[in-house]
Amino acid sequence: MRLERHEAAALAAAAVDCLLPQAASPYLLIAEHAGNKVPAPWRDLGLTAPFLETHFAVDIGIDALTRRLSQRLVAPAVIARYSRLFLDYNRPVDEWDHMRPDLGGIPVPGNLDVSEEDRDLRRQVGWEPLEQAIADGAVDRRALVSIHSFTPVMGGVRRDVDIGILWREPSPFVSAMLETVREKSKAAGLTMGDNEPYDWRQAIGYTLNRHGLQQQRPCLYLEVRNDLLVRPDRLEQVVGVLGDSLCEIAKTLWPDPAIAV
Repeated sequence: MRLERHEAAALAAAAVDCLLPQAASPYLLIAEHAGNKVPAPWRDLGLTAPFLETHFAVDIGIDALTRRLSQRLVAPAVIARYSRLFLDYNRPVDEWDHMRPDLGGIPVPGNLDVSEEDRDLRRQVGWEPLEQAIADGAVDRRALVSIHSFTPVMGGVRRDVDIGILWREPSPFVSAMLETVREKSKAAGLTMGDNEPYDWRQAIGYTLNRHGLQQQRPCLYLEVRNDLLVRPDRLEQVVGVLGDSLCEIAKTLWPDPAIAV
């Protein structure tokens, strides 16, 4: 596939939403899997529309959650618009699911035989804009928070967690989040998981490895059960738990009268 320079530039410009980039918050919020769009030249990767509404294609509810948290915290947020099936930014380029070829056994036609030219073009219009937006947004931030959702059942196993805090290296920020979110989740009738439903110490997470740990920035992944995010009342409940926790922690760890949280 070939695109004219202006066509590629237009697709790259549409890849990311950057909210409140000038906000003085200590946090940068990141939503790598918030979108389910596939740029038009790739014709939905040969999939019918319903497949692009599944968790294989998008972290359900995360666009709304990230926007609400950005508003609640007055914090900058970087929100990816293209589907993780087109290109999964949170996976290293040599991982099979960077452009995954199947949906749990259902082939993704457009990802079965991706040429190097196609890979380069996808990185130009999908990966590079997100990489730059996160790098720019992370400057002078005290902590990075990458926001994701997970399915209530995976591989026939029910996951008995509502909100997960995923971390790789301990820090005062991580410890404070574990303690505070656990307390506020319990008060709201929700269950918090410590490195559940995924253990980041046993998994790959490109975003926070690159922009968090390698830059000595405290960071963590938030995972929220996606059926909590499709109802407005439950979404607001989660926003309350996470927003109040992040506000409280910012005031404790990084007190600054110039920052309103």
